[in-house]
Amino acid sequence: MEKEEEDLQKELGALSPHLLPKHQVSPPEGYFEGLPDQVLQRWKNEPQRGQYRRLVVWRSVAIAVTVVGLVLGLWWMTTPSDTSSPSPLAMNSSDAYQYVMENIGDFEGLMEQVSVPDENKIMLVDTSAIQEYLIEELQGNELEQIF
Repeated sequence: MEKEEEDLQKELGALSPHLLPKHQVSPPEGYFEGLPDQVLQRWKNEPQRGQYRRLVVWRSVAIAVTVVGLVLGLWWMTTPSDTSSPSPLAMNSSDAYQYVMENIGDFEGLMEQVSVPDENKIMLVDTSAIQEYLIEELQGNELEQIF
């Protein structure tokens, strides 16, 4: 068997001088059985400074943002608003009325024109006729009993 392996190595060397023969190294006995315990032990023993620093940085940023928000909110609430100067577009009612009257032609398309019914054409209903109709419909029953 060793002869076949030597022949194989010679043949590989002749085909490609750049391919080096690989030497197989076997791990020490019990290496893979104890590996998980070794990894867990190393992990537990490592300092966890990176996560702690990250947590401190995020807390600091959150506190800073909260403080800035509170300061801006208080400043906005305590700053007096400048409502003393009227807006250049503000008008009182007399100015608005004067403007409309001067430009009434511009507003004609916007105004609705509703005809008021003539008082003589309005039909007045006789209340006694309504009472007689209701009495006939009720046929002696009380109004509360129907509803």
